[in-house]
Amino acid sequence: MQGNQLERIEHVVVLMLENRSFDNLLGWLYDPANPAPFNQVPPTNFEGVYGKDLSNPTTDGQIIRVGKSTDVTGPFPDPGEPFQDVYAQIYGQKNTLYANAVTSEPPRRCNMQGFVYNYELKNQGNLQNAPIIMNCFTPSTVPVISSLAHYYGVCDHWFSSIPSQTLCNRSFMQAGTSSGYVNNDGNDGILFINDTQTIFNVLSDAGKSWKVYCGGWTITSLVLLTQRQVWDFESHPGHFEHVKDFLADAQKPGGLPAYSFIEPNYIDSVVHGPQNDLHPESHQFQLFGRSNVEQGEKLVNDVYNAIRNSPDWEKILFLILFDEHGGCYDHVCPPDSVINPNDITIAPDQPGGTGFKFDRLGVRVPAIVISAYTPQGTILNTIFDHTSALSTVVNAFGLPPGKLGKRQVAAADVGEALSLPTARSDRPPILQPAAADISVSRRVEALGSVLAHAKSKPLSDLQKRVLVGAAKRLGLAAQAQQEIASARTAVDADALLLKFEAQMSVTRAKKKL
Repeated sequence: MQGNQLERIEHVVVLMLENRSFDNLLGWLYDPANPAPFNQVPPTNFEGVYGKDLSNPTTDGQIIRVGKSTDVTGPFPDPGEPFQDVYAQIYGQKNTLYANAVTSEPPRRCNMQGFVYNYELKNQGNLQNAPIIMNCFTPSTVPVISSLAHYYGVCDHWFSSIPSQTLCNRSFMQAGTSSGYVNNDGNDGILFINDTQTIFNVLSDAGKSWKVYCGGWTITSLVLLTQRQVWDFESHPGHFEHVKDFLADAQKPGGLPAYSFIEPNYIDSVVHGPQNDLHPESHQFQLFGRSNVEQGEKLVNDVYNAIRNSPDWEKILFLILFDEHGGCYDHVCPPDSVINPNDITIAPDQPGGTGFKFDRLGVRVPAIVISAYTPQGTILNTIFDHTSALSTVVNAFGLPPGKLGKRQVAAADVGEALSLPTARSDRPPILQPAAADISVSRRVEALGSVLAHAKSKPLSDLQKRVLVGAAKRLGLAAQAQQEIASARTAVDADALLLKFEAQMSVTRAKKKL
């Protein structure tokens, strides 16, 4: 494409956050009621919510229209996100019986009218909470992400790769496939694990450097837990590090690898700090004084500033992505007739099977493109999914094609967002995240209260699966795995993960001998 500067990129950085739809996070990006610079009427090619009559019905016939939210803990309680719930949401079903949707529902029946139904179901028919799921953040609520979308580029047709939840969508980000599975439990009822080659294997085979930077415990890296073909790399130094190492590496000339994949902190930790993945809250209490959304904004801001202040700024492409919509409302129907990456369909009577043919993408998610060659106000309407990020890496570095499934081969890269002939040198006025965290002194004073709440703050389903997956990765006995499965709180998680990290260090040391 004329003006495509992808060949100038030497470092691709991807930060993948959690469980937000495009409308939920960026739907109100442009609206005359917003403060500047977000107060313009949306450009005609921007697929947001302003000026549209968007709604969902409740089970008793009420009409809930799309709303505005400044509540950074919303939607709370956490919406439904497994495959069954997503199909109910996009097909307007009042239940999660998805067999008909998979086998006989024609594509034209997708109507995005089941979000309130499904949220009622998840809240035992509580109509009082029903409108929450239709609320979408204003730019003032997520100022960092909104500023970056405005001053650089936003993709308003980036869809999750499958209509389901976290782990299988993240597998598409790493391997271009989830090998026929759609839900977090995979085929063993505990934790999905993918066996196919990953982008990290392709990079290594081509002699290209890469790192996974973890926001929390290294053992909680979802790349490491779910991608079997990267397990051999865990004993090699320099592949799995922490986000603080990324911030330092970015300040050195040539300090970043060719490909950096950044994972947020998925679990509150007294050791590693707050959960900052932007996932809707699983509990109302905040250990660190700010919501997960505000902590996520701080993470995005830190990563962006490290990149913008890097001596290699003109050589870096930064993508901010979200793995799936997490049950949050969106009004755009996911495309159908897409490519099954490896022609695998697992029958419903098989472990972990649903019969899904991988012929429809998942719900639309936020995607922001940042580079020195991206003009301010760039809006890409191209249909992307997570395999497009793989195509971007493959095409930027001239990697061998066809290693990551058929969908990746066909997926567009984001090179069209790099259309400036010369690099930008400006520093856009990115709005800053919310007020600072609780001070260290105040946290020490309140430590007893924090620990008391941490001891009672329940873990989400995904967080529990991460713990069990970590135990399985270390080869702990079945009895030990059952004990770990009984963990319920943030304090339990910290204690177990501390032990796991120590065991992992011993394992690595033995492999070096």
